[in-house]
Amino acid sequence: MSNAVKSVRMEPDNRQQQIIAIAATHFARDGYDRASMARIGADAGVTRALIYHYFPSKTALFEAVLRHEADTLLALTQFDPMQDVFQNIRQAIFRYLEHFSPANNHAINLHLQANRLPDMVERISRNYHEIMTAQIMMALNLNETPLLRGALMAWLDFVSTLSREVPTPDAPSRHDAVELCVTALQAIIPKNAT
Repeated sequence: MSNAVKSVRMEPDNRQQQIIAIAATHFARDGYDRASMARIGADAGVTRALIYHYFPSKTALFEAVLRHEADTLLALTQFDPMQDVFQNIRQAIFRYLEHFSPANNHAINLHLQANRLPDMVERISRNYHEIMTAQIMMALNLNETPLLRGALMAWLDFVSTLSREVPTPDAPSRHDAVELCVTALQAIIPKNAT
């Protein structure tokens, strides 16, 4: 009897997504250095060679995991066109803070591991911030200027930093953090825009 893991035939895109999901668990649990491509492959039911077919290095796989996390965060913070702009912003901030709450060890642990590759994380974070900046400017019907764009990007850095400082999921604390973020955003927005 063989101990080999039987692999189920999947489309390449589905297989890649499966590998990314399993790798995310390994990176979050074991850390970047201790995560093993062989163990990730075993849990995915694929060979290490197949992982390297899709992802040429452990770093490339980790980047795919972080990009997937960023995509998840974008989906969570997407605006609802039927709601008031500031209600959308409040909900997006709340969901962002919730995503990085202690209840979601997975996201926190991945974020902590991300510090090992700061240039990669900066690229992914900047891309996320650019998308969110464009979404906010469009929702508020703001004319883009370098100063406003820079201020909104800095505001998103503020929200990101605050997400690491609001450790409890208790509603009053999170509510206060959301209101602080909204107040800071309102201070940035030109007075004639709202």
